[in-house]
Amino acid sequence: MISEREAAKYPFLKEATSLVETLNIKVEDLANPNYSRILDRGERRVSEAIIDGIVGNGVPDDLTELLSMPVAIMLVSAVGDRFLERRYAHAEAARAQKLLWSESEAFIAELAKRQFGWEIKYARRELDEQTYLFEVGFVDYLRNAGSFHEDKWKLVNRVLSGGRVLLTRMEVIRLLQVEVEDFVLGRVSKHIRVEIPETVQARVENISKLFEEHRRRISGAELPPEAVSEAFPPCIKHAFEGLLSGRRASHMERFALTSFLVNSGMDLEQILQLFVSVTDFDEQLTKYQIEHIAGLRGSRTRYTPPNCATMRTHGVCYNPDIYCKGVKHPLTYYKRRVQSIKGGEKTSLGITGSNHQGGI
Repeated sequence: MISEREAAKYPFLKEATSLVETLNIKVEDLANPNYSRILDRGERRVSEAIIDGIVGNGVPDDLTELLSMPVAIMLVSAVGDRFLERRYAHAEAARAQKLLWSESEAFIAELAKRQFGWEIKYARRELDEQTYLFEVGFVDYLRNAGSFHEDKWKLVNRVLSGGRVLLTRMEVIRLLQVEVEDFVLGRVSKHIRVEIPETVQARVENISKLFEEHRRRISGAELPPEAVSEAFPPCIKHAFEGLLSGRRASHMERFALTSFLVNSGMDLEQILQLFVSVTDFDEQLTKYQIEHIAGLRGSRTRYTPPNCATMRTHGVCYNPDIYCKGVKHPLTYYKRRVQSIKGGEKTSLGITGSNHQGGI
């Protein structure tokens, strides 16, 4: 059984959730002034997620801290914005990651095992000047590392021992961050909306207003005039909106979106800013990949998106519309739609260089 202090630090734990349920607090109870501190902290959790991208230090009262998370989930759910839901889940996971750095290896392994069902054990290994502290089942590893795009996370580049992947302390904590984010997002998404007391509704409106004030900054701002977003083909629109919401995308989808934006005339720095909300964002690596696609590095070849047939093969062709008929390439769709939207004006798309399709 975990302590109240541990439950307050990690309110996503099963034992913490059970403790909250035993208190049997109803939504209508929150209108009582006695619960104002819990509401204050719950609202602040969401505000910190919006402004800072991480939920900050809690209050000294462990029970208030514990109860504030389900309140925060209720407030986020009441706003009803998928982008905010992902932002909040990411911020709670970032908080958990920060806290886990101060925990022992035994605690980390136990949390991974009991909360998320990992096959994990502490086992110190020194290989190739690298210190590994954990062995994790490859199924658990793949489930969480599959969305990462750095080469070091690919299973072929990992050291395996008896069907387990050897991991450093930092790597295990990073994978646990993904687990926590998915768990919190699931809680928010499945939260049943109920009638909220008027005093609590005012807090929902505060959060909604704050989020709208920060939406452009969080999402990397709106598209510049050079790119015409309403002319995007459905596949690119789906990838673009998913990126802004923080959804993890496949390598093909990210490549298609990035190469499309490069060729639509979007500034490379603004493309970089769009990736800030992605879970595995690495500024230097992402910048290099964008510049590579734009033809500024490597072979100096500017890449274009895959054609429609390739997009379909990789399962990233979404909701084709009437304008997709007869079109074989996303940029062809874009060119036609831009001309249609602008009344037949000739529009420069900035499509220069080789018509090379590929990946990095």
